[in-house]
Amino acid sequence: MGVRVRRETKLIRVYSDLVAKLNEISNREGVPFMEYVNSALEQVVRAHRLGRSIKEVVDSYERMLIQREAGLVMAPLEALNKIVERFYPGEGDLLEGIWREAGVWYGKYLSIKIRDGEPLEVFRDMLKDSGWGIREINLERRGDRKLLKCFSLTLSLENTRLLMNFIEGVMEALGYKVLERNCLRGVIEIEFRDESNKK
Repeated sequence: MGVRVRRETKLIRVYSDLVAKLNEISNREGVPFMEYVNSALEQVVRAHRLGRSIKEVVDSYERMLIQREAGLVMAPLEALNKIVERFYPGEGDLLEGIWREAGVWYGKYLSIKIRDGEPLEVFRDMLKDSGWGIREINLERRGDRKLLKCFSLTLSLENTRLLMNFIEGVMEALGYKVLERNCLRGVIEIEFRDESNKK
């Protein structure tokens, strides 16, 4: 039988409303309050070891749930590249239309699902986690306009075009009008303006 080591404890100051919420959760889950709080703090330390804040970890998990609920699936990029290489030469317009339509649907889904925060910024963060190998993604504000820039080392030209159409569909559904678009292999630049408040 193992010997249980008694760990030293310390008092810390916590906002009373937060204590009440944590107590309510620990009671609901049937876990002693001190054990529940210590477990939560251990996860903060674990996230820090991964080079992330606990907020980043929870936000990433929330985005993953949204993607799963929306029906997005993980697929090997190499397999997708081969399919696109095979069909793009003869069916490029059709494929781009399908991706744009999927983007419109996804943008409408995000506008309903995202209650806290700006849907476009949440979408930008989702693109980072998408598996498309996007190394950099920036959303710049220029007065009433915005400029979205994506950069990937792994995207083929065809997949870059498909992704650009998907992004444009999302923007359209979120109430933005595309003003200018540029696309090179692995590079997307889209300038757009918010039209949602205009009649």
